[in-house]
Amino acid sequence: MMSRLQQTLIAIVAVVVIGMLWFVGNDKGDIVPVDTAAAPSEAEQPASVPRGIPRNGTLDPISIDPNRSADLLPQYPADALLDDYRDNAGAADDRYRGKYFIVEGVASGIRRDAAKVFLEIRTNDPGQVVRADLLQQQICGPAGRTCEVEARATMVRRGQKVAVECTGAGLGEGGTPLLADCLLRGGAN
Repeated sequence: MMSRLQQTLIAIVAVVVIGMLWFVGNDKGDIVPVDTAAAPSEAEQPASVPRGIPRNGTLDPISIDPNRSADLLPQYPADALLDDYRDNAGAADDRYRGKYFIVEGVASGIRRDAAKVFLEIRTNDPGQVVRADLLQQQICGPAGRTCEVEARATMVRRGQKVAVECTGAGLGEGGTPLLADCLLRGGAN
């Protein structure tokens, strides 16, 4: 049995330790590199930098698929895709069909049609979505860790910002822009 004095001392030490951990963990000071000349610039970074790891809160606009090149991918909002197809479907097909790019937007929902799983991305027209056909094997973590599409799809919630990298597949029924062979990225850039 501990005395009242021992209990008080233990409580004080615990509060001090927690306080120190809190102050150290919440340090907002800027970290200045020692030798800025030795740090490689963003353009000089090798292509072997791990993909799918956010830098400064966003993913770089390169493919998260380790089997693809590390070239920068074009990025388009879902609204722009829909607007381009409405304005001139032929020109939009030339621009998007067969090309690999990133589409960003807000998730409307995940749908299943037979063996395929689709992500529907909202547009500026409430009755129209961009439909992304998801690959069966998704990249689910850094270093190219893969998982089944069902496991990755459960991570997406309606109203959440999303980004997918896909191949443009033209227009579907009702003027819906279609995307094929899509990988869900870790949120919108």
